[in-house]
Amino acid sequence: MSFFGMDCVRKKERELERKLRANDREYNLSFKYATNAIKTSKYNFFTFLPLNLFEQFQRIANAYFMFLLVLQVIPQISSLSWFTTVVPLVLVLSVTAAKDATDDINRHRSDNQVNNRKAEVLIDRKLRSEKWMNVQVGDIIKLENNQFVTADLLLLS
Repeated sequence: MSFFGMDCVRKKERELERKLRANDREYNLSFKYATNAIKTSKYNFFTFLPLNLFEQFQRIANAYFMFLLVLQVIPQISSLSWFTTVVPLVLVLSVTAAKDATDDINRHRSDNQVNNRKAEVLIDRKLRSEKWMNVQVGDIIKLENNQFVTADLLLLS
């Protein structure tokens, strides 16, 4: 590997390097690591309708029917009424939106369940019960047999 190639590898290693101190929240907070909260849901109350419609019109069939609807509104071009296209389009969009809404509500429930699980965290030399979403980088956690374990833990003992 050339000298330049080694320099790039070292630079990438420095960029990926993480510094932390075990059980020192103040020091670790200075690096602005990501929180431990899980969010797998796509929408919230305000973004559901615009984002869902945007996603649905990304599908070529829905965009095609919308284009037909626009053409049918022009009386010089259309031989059919606009009603014949609106009903199927609205029905398909409504059913898909209802399915997406129920899926997203289930994701919100699952996220809340995981984020609110309790963990025993060593804080100021005392074990305290904390929610998983409040666990921070560098925290020491006491795990017991058959307890929920995340993939990003470093097992010490």
